[in-house]
Amino acid sequence: MNVSHTIDAKNNGVISIEIAQSDFSEKVEKSLTDYRKRANIPGFRQGMAPMTMIRKQYESSVRVDEVNKLLQDGLYNYLESEKLEILGQPLPMPSQVDFMSEKFEVKFEIGVAPSFDLDISEKVKLPYVEIEPTKSVLDEEVDNIRNRYGKMSEVEAVGAEDILFGGFQMVDKKGQPVEGTEVKEGRVGVKSISDKKVAKAAIAMTKGETLELNASKHFMDSFALEEVLGLTEIEQAASTGLFVLTLKTIYHLEPAEINQELFDKLFGEGEVSSEAEMRGKIEDDLKRLYQRDSDTHFFNTVTDHLMKTKMNLPAAFMKKWITQQGENAPNMDEVEEQWPNTEKAMRWQLIEGTLVREHHLHVHKEELAAHAVEMVKSRMAQFGQAMDDEQAEQLAMSVLQNREQSEQLSEQLLQDKMMAFFKGAFSLKTSKSSYADFLKLANSKK
Repeated sequence: MNVSHTIDAKNNGVISIEIAQSDFSEKVEKSLTDYRKRANIPGFRQGMAPMTMIRKQYESSVRVDEVNKLLQDGLYNYLESEKLEILGQPLPMPSQVDFMSEKFEVKFEIGVAPSFDLDISEKVKLPYVEIEPTKSVLDEEVDNIRNRYGKMSEVEAVGAEDILFGGFQMVDKKGQPVEGTEVKEGRVGVKSISDKKVAKAAIAMTKGETLELNASKHFMDSFALEEVLGLTEIEQAASTGLFVLTLKTIYHLEPAEINQELFDKLFGEGEVSSEAEMRGKIEDDLKRLYQRDSDTHFFNTVTDHLMKTKMNLPAAFMKKWITQQGENAPNMDEVEEQWPNTEKAMRWQLIEGTLVREHHLHVHKEELAAHAVEMVKSRMAQFGQAMDDEQAEQLAMSVLQNREQSEQLSEQLLQDKMMAFFKGAFSLKTSKSSYADFLKLANSKK
């Protein structure tokens, strides 16, 4: 058996396998002999049927089976010996093969993974944004905490700090109820209404009165009325965005006092004893949250940099291979339409594989188990439940038995490893930013 290959400049290739009868004839004879021993053919005792009859019935299929085995072994061994890293799987090229010929040739199309160099060094400077909590953000967070632990009471008149509770009916442009929709109960804070005219009308309301609201125009950007009302994704997609509120109850929120009672509720008894200490802890928590956002943004910055790497993907082969995967495989027009996204995914997969291989970023079982334990402890702590190591390990093992959750945790751990590697491999050009300015920057990059 002779095997050879050719690869074009774009890494589309062909493997040619030349097979002679002598490569498999002995195996065919052995298989036919075994068939004869086991064959139960009417008119003959088991194992005594004439070989000519056995050949007539079985030789063609046996010959094809042996050739297929030979082709599979030949392909695998050749790819291993030549160290050819292929994408997808080899595709047999259509041909008329006479398995009875003294010699015949079978060809396979392949796509070879491209070679490329990643531009990773300290000479490469990439921006890293450090987000700093501003005084206004800290003040807002303190207000949120005070409101969260405050006392709610019913009042008769609406104030600028109050909350309106009632029924929300979706309506059309003429103010008529949309057929098939139900009244949804919900709450709206007067402070969340950004339109001054509508806010003034809200403050003037009394119980039983109505107010027309536009979900996309009358509220702050951070307030999503349709989500507050519990509309499903399908309902939101069909929503007019117009609602009539019928006021039922007015709630006044009295924020919690900033005192030792609040400190103990937030941080545990005696851990904090002043507003300054409370603000310091809130600031530390915000910085930890902000760092995750900063890291994610930096990770995306590195990804953009690495995705500029030049590589010749075997596009012709991969498009053809995709059209032959499964019963519901897309046709070539559909593949072409999706190719820009498919190509990006393939490029990143190759880059990620190279990073893992060359910089030893593999996720080991022990690391994954430890990561799962820490995740379990952290999540339980959020609900105020402390777990010892043994309990956490048992719960972590049950999490890892779920394949989807295990893969998700493994991907998180790999991203953490890659993040740590990126921070050490590149030079960081650090700048400081407020969270509001950071969001503008992040959104402009999408």
